[in-house]
Amino acid sequence: MKRILIHPHVLAAFLQLAPLLRVAQSAPGVMAAPTLFILRWVFGAAAVAGSMHGLSGATGATPASARATNGVRMSVTFSITSSSHGTAKSYSVRSGLPLPQGLTMSTRGTLSGTPTQSGNFIIRLTGWNNSNLSGDSAELNVPLTVVSANPPVVTTQPASVSVAAGQPVSLTASFKGDQPLNLRWFKEDLEVKNATNATLIIASAQAADAGRYRLRLVNDIATAYSDWATVTVQAVVAKPVITTQPVGRALHAGEGFSLGVSATGTNLTYAWTRDGVVVGSAGPPGPTLVVTNVTATAAGVYRVRITNLGGFVDSDGATVSVAGPLVWDRPTQVSDSLRLSFNGLTGRRYAIESAAAMPGPFVTQAEMMSQLGGTVLFDPIVGSGRVYRVRPLP
Repeated sequence: MKRILIHPHVLAAFLQLAPLLRVAQSAPGVMAAPTLFILRWVFGAAAVAGSMHGLSGATGATPASARATNGVRMSVTFSITSSSHGTAKSYSVRSGLPLPQGLTMSTRGTLSGTPTQSGNFIIRLTGWNNSNLSGDSAELNVPLTVVSANPPVVTTQPASVSVAAGQPVSLTASFKGDQPLNLRWFKEDLEVKNATNATLIIASAQAADAGRYRLRLVNDIATAYSDWATVTVQAVVAKPVITTQPVGRALHAGEGFSLGVSATGTNLTYAWTRDGVVVGSAGPPGPTLVVTNVTATAAGVYRVRITNLGGFVDSDGATVSVAGPLVWDRPTQVSDSLRLSFNGLTGRRYAIESAAAMPGPFVTQAEMMSQLGGTVLFDPIVGSGRVYRVRPLP
């Protein structure tokens, strides 16, 4: 038998790769040619190491990553190269990692189409040794970034607001732009914690919350900011305190009247009501309610609500009654005097006036308070004929 000499380095490698021993033994004529054996061993070692069987045998994909724009047609051709098999002849993507919507991959390794969603994706690209997606293969991850086509734009700016301490604050901005869109509120260029929505809500504003706020919007195209919105937090304000309550009145139809109230506090507003229904005044709403030429419908219980940033307070009720028009009764003569009576209201003061003839001038004869029962008696001076009138006093 002929003896075959094997170099020690070749033998060491040969003994470390047991599967190669079987390959060498099963190949006819291998042992007859040392050079042929060494070539077969080198090829076999490459096959066992992976080559086109796994990622370890692929030197990389070209290009190593891809970038596209949402809504814009794109096309890029990939290739995978193996150290032992060269460039793959056909390509596919793993079904468990689908391509972004609108894109397809050809067997030649061309990714094309019009993407309809933005974001960062991973393409699990497989390169095959044969042109029909068969034979040895290698898989590589290829990053794909689909950027937005429309930058963020603020369409409605947040509005400044002023509130009392402890009151809620809400700032809102409207915008448009391709997703994914990152939102973040800033206060004087410092990020507001957990403020990542279109609306910023401060449940109970305090002095430390006062300042300027704006919204930052970021997508793949650009960064945009809203206008500044100023939040003013006012100091704690004491609610109003009424010091003088309104006083009711008894009136004749056709008269006018006023009701007044006094209160302490700042920035007070007033709202008058009659029997719970808001009533107007001859002037702007204020501490005095003025009503002219009253009728029976003006009768009722009047109150005023006084409000400021600290709260509100309601006055006591003031009752206003409305009787018929003020008129004289038929005069009667008692002895040498003439007795005049009229339908006065109990507790109301009146002025009795007279003149020598119409239209006057009239002079006051007396001031008196109506007696119980609503009748006032007066004995005028006897003399030449005179004209008398009665006038209710405020």
